[in-house]
Parts: sequence; C-alpha cells; structure tokens
Amino acid sequence: MLHVERFLIEVMTGFQAKLLLLCVFAARGTSFLFSKVLLRSMSPENVLAVRFLLSFAVLAVVFHKKMRSISRKDVQGGLVLGALYSLCMFFEMHGLRTVDTGVAAFVENMAIVFVPLYVAVFTGALPSKKTLFCCVLAVAGVGFLSLSQVSGRSGAGIILVILAAFTYGVCILATERVSREGDPLTIGILQLGFMGLAGLVAAPFTGTLRLPATALEWTMILLLALVCSCFGFAFQPVGQKYLPAETAAVFTVVNPLTASVLGLVAAGESFGPAKAAGYALILVSLLIYNWHSPAVPSGGSRRVAQDNP
Repeated sequence: MLHVERFLIEVMTGFQAKLLLLCVFAARGTSFLFSKVLLRSMSPENVLAVRFLLSFAVLAVVFHKKMRSISRKDVQGGLVLGALYSLCMFFEMHGLRTVDTGVAAFVENMAIVFVPLYVAVFTGALPSKKTLFCCVLAVAGVGFLSLSQVSGRSGAGIILVILAAFTYGVCILATERVSREGDPLTIGILQLGFMGLAGLVAAPFTGTLRLPATALEWTMILLLALVCSCFGFAFQPVGQKYLPAETAAVFTVVNPLTASVLGLVAAGESFGPAKAAGYALILVSLLIYNWHSPAVPSGGSRRVAQDNP
C-alpha cells in the first residue's frame, strides 16, 4: 500500500495524471444511470448519504495509516470540496428526477466551457487559443450528442442540471487549488465523508432515510460507492495536482461519452449521425488539446503555464 501511495502522490508524471483523470471521469459517467435507477425508490439525499458515507468508510479503512496524519489543510480542503460537490450533486440528483440521464450528463458537462471563462474572469489571463478551440469542439460534440435525446421538455429539471454545470465548473477550479495545498488523496477521502454527512443531515427533511432494501438497490449503491465515488471522486484531486484546471475541464467530456455508451449498451438507446458526430468531435478535442501539452514538474508544486496563443 505504501508503494501505491508513493506512486500516486510523489512520482506521478503529467501523462499518468492525464490517464488517471480520463479513468476518473469515465467512472463518474456511469453514475447517471445508476442514480436514475435508485431515484425510482429512494430520495436524492438518501442516495447521496448512503453512497458517500459507504465510500468514505471503505477508503478510510484502506488508507487508515494515511488518515492518522490528517492536517488542518486537508480538513479545510475536504470541507470546501465536500460543500461544493454536495451542492452540485443536489442539483444533479433532483434534475435527474425529470431529465433523461444522457441529457443530464451532456448539459452538466458544459462546465468544460465555464472553467476557462472563470479563470479569465478571476485572473485576467485569457485562455490560450488552443484551449478555446478545444472547448468549442467539445461543446459542439456535447450538443450533437444532446440532439438525439432531447425530447423538447423544459422546466425545473433542466434548470437544475444547468445549475449543476455552473457549480461543477467551480468544483474543478477549487479542486485544483486545494489539492496543491494539502495531501490530495486525504482531501479526496475527507470530501466524500463531508458529502455523506450533508446527505445524512438533509435526508430527513426531503424524504425517508433508510438503507437499500432490495438486491437492485444494493447493487446500484455499491457501484456508485465503489466505482463512481471511491475511485471517481477520491482520485480526482490526485490527478489535478499535476495538471491545470483547464485540462481537467476538457477531460470532463469523457463523462457524457461514457454515459452515452452505457445508454447504447445497457439501455438500448439508438445510435445515429448526431451521436457519431458528437463522439468524433469530443475525441478530436482531446487529441488536439493534449498534443504537445506542456510538461508538469514533478510534485506538481506550481501551476502549469498556459499554451502559447
């Protein structure tokens, strides 16, 4: 276990960090389908409480030695990310009640275009031309994928998912900042604990608070906790420690891509020209953005320079 932690925290290269983030966002993309199934019988906050408390307990046991040396920075970072992601997940889960999983994934991942704009507003430094071009390609890809699933419905569900997208962009930026001020893996684990506590406190006010009662509910919860949370959430700060927020933002397009593929395979959704165009644009945006990307110093102690305009 010590060797695994040393690889994740001390000697990860820029390429390995990108590969980790790709896997993280792919794992997160599966959550929309699993959550949609659970929302048929459980409240959003109930799902969040069980999911994140379970994932926190698993990771706290696996990395129990690391959890003995928690710093104040780690707690602060976990609390900040836990609060922001709890808000994001609140919007997402309530939106999923009335919005299809694919549409929710595509709309929420519009965060890829918000992050460079947030950076420009707060730092006064315009994103590079390559970053903007890749964001446009990725958003266009998300748009094409959405065309095949949007049913014309609008209302509170769509608004909530859009709010989740705005919040998700802030989460990506906050993750970049706090992961470099403390231990990223510890922060990621604490983040899950705080998210679980938020769901636990809110659940009694929005519905019943209970454990899963059927084999299907337990299967969905375990997949959400182990695949989407233990891996998908906890290891995002590890990857972002070595990469700028804009890179993580572009990589989020893997999330709706995964959700769409799951829809095709598991839910029998149709595949047409719009989806094919969306897949192509998303993959091209990733390839262009990562072609001759700047190297990241070992240890990720400073922000990576922007690409030359």
